[in-house]
Amino acid sequence: MAKSDVTPAGNAMRERIGKGIWTRAVRYLSEREAQYLIAILAFGLVLSLLLIKGPSFYGDDAAYLQYVPSILGGTFGESINIFSIRLMADFPLAIFIGIFGYTNLGAGAWSLVSYLVTMVAVYLMGRELYNGRAGLFSALLFAFYPLVLKYNTTPEPMLPMAMFVSLSALFFVYGRKRGSLYSYILSGALAFLGTLANPLAYLYVLFYAVYIVLDAVYGSLKRHRLEFDFRALGVFLGLLTAIALMGYVNLLIAPSGNPFYEIGLTNNYYSAAGGPDEIFYTNPSLTFYLSGYFPYDFSDNVISPLQHFNLPGVANGIGSISNAMFSMTDVNLNEVGMFGYATVLAGLYLLLKRDRRSYFALSIAAFVVAYMEFGSMSLTHYFPIYKLMRFTMLAAPMLMLVIGIACESFLSGGRAASRGRLPEGRIIRALVIIAAFAALLATSSVLDWFNYAYNNNSMIFVAAMANSVRQANLQGANFYAPGEISYYLPFYLGYPGGLNVGQYDNGAYGGRFMPTCASIPNDTYLVIPSTAVLQYINGYNLWNVNETWAYTPSECGSLSLYANLYANATLASLNPISPDFTGNIYYKQ
Repeated sequence: MAKSDVTPAGNAMRERIGKGIWTRAVRYLSEREAQYLIAILAFGLVLSLLLIKGPSFYGDDAAYLQYVPSILGGTFGESINIFSIRLMADFPLAIFIGIFGYTNLGAGAWSLVSYLVTMVAVYLMGRELYNGRAGLFSALLFAFYPLVLKYNTTPEPMLPMAMFVSLSALFFVYGRKRGSLYSYILSGALAFLGTLANPLAYLYVLFYAVYIVLDAVYGSLKRHRLEFDFRALGVFLGLLTAIALMGYVNLLIAPSGNPFYEIGLTNNYYSAAGGPDEIFYTNPSLTFYLSGYFPYDFSDNVISPLQHFNLPGVANGIGSISNAMFSMTDVNLNEVGMFGYATVLAGLYLLLKRDRRSYFALSIAAFVVAYMEFGSMSLTHYFPIYKLMRFTMLAAPMLMLVIGIACESFLSGGRAASRGRLPEGRIIRALVIIAAFAALLATSSVLDWFNYAYNNNSMIFVAAMANSVRQANLQGANFYAPGEISYYLPFYLGYPGGLNVGQYDNGAYGGRFMPTCASIPNDTYLVIPSTAVLQYINGYNLWNVNETWAYTPSECGSLSLYANLYANATLASLNPISPDFTGNIYYKQ
């Protein structure tokens, strides 16, 4: 330690700095606005823990979980698999599983932390762009947005991506309003970290580029002289610096030490289709997200979802999803509730009011949503961008800001409220806002419960299978199971060495066909769905159950029942469940 560090003057300076930070923190936490934010965070945390999922079949969870053992074991290396370069998904996920174990909390903790941080970022952005109450409204909306709650305790990188881009946008706003070069640099660096969770985060960098150019053109035309804020280029300085630092990391983990491996593989993967290292599917529909954001058929009885709180059977539970989810579309389901309609109404209101303070949030939300619908994955030719509703998490923070700012603008009559109080005569406006929030929360709660129950009640079967394997010490055995079970059974067992879990595969992608009896090796354990589930599967053409022994296992030689899981009354009574995850364990001698 240097001599100057231990002088009385040095100690006094550090004490003053410490007291200053502590005083500001205490002063802020004593404000009512901060207390409201803490209450919103607590609400979100409790809601998330009540609906905690862990491993889910709503995304590519298994693709990220597979890297946990190698990361914790120090043997991880990037590969041609696109999921191996999602480092801000893979590494934090492994760290939290290292802390909490191979549990639902371990698998979902990184997304949960990202969810809470994003709420704070949304609040701060709302406060910076409009006022504190707009920030609180936006943070609360984000807390119970159905799309967010569906993924905020899963290993999917959607929430980490949302966290990084919301922080990036926040620092871009700081840079724009305060002329801070360092804020711009942080904005670019955070955007790059977002791309290491999902490359869609690059859309924010593209927006910054467009915004900087248009802002310069507008300012120059307005003032009749050339105006350009060169500090804004700090965004790209931060981006390039982060890429360069990542290059040093790649010397250790990338194949052949390629410093730009993530960028090259991402470009190859998303720019064409057909090869083993390229995306295998893209949806060219230019109305995909339109139907996803507006999923309701208002001719249906909206009370029908309540029937899902007491379902008599699996087939009824699965077969009536469409009715229960307010007429969801076949591909998108319903992941946004009424929020799509609320966003459009809020945006139109702000545009009609010509509320300039809302234009940044409106422009970035519109840009991201429009590019995701109409944009290209390739810069050299038009190749429609890959579309999934969960990808719209990229726009979620901005969409919640649009609604939150509109609520505040409506509540205050477009005028600044004195010391946070409502202008006189605004009680009716307040009641309208309360009713709108209540409607959004009520319609979202059904989706939240369904998404939780559908995943949780299905994963219970996989956890029960893992428990049977663990109790009988079968870790070294050979297992065959439907594709989805083969992905998650090793997780619940902690990826033990020697466990071989294969898929049923009679030639179809994903193991969707039952094998012939003769093709099943001896000394093998099989997971076979129950007769009731098989009949349901065949009836809905999810699988082609073409082997009679699947209905009557005794036809398959020495195949005997090992663990009767589906017959367990506790498990079988939980609905809705996914048929792909149910079944009993059989053993072939």
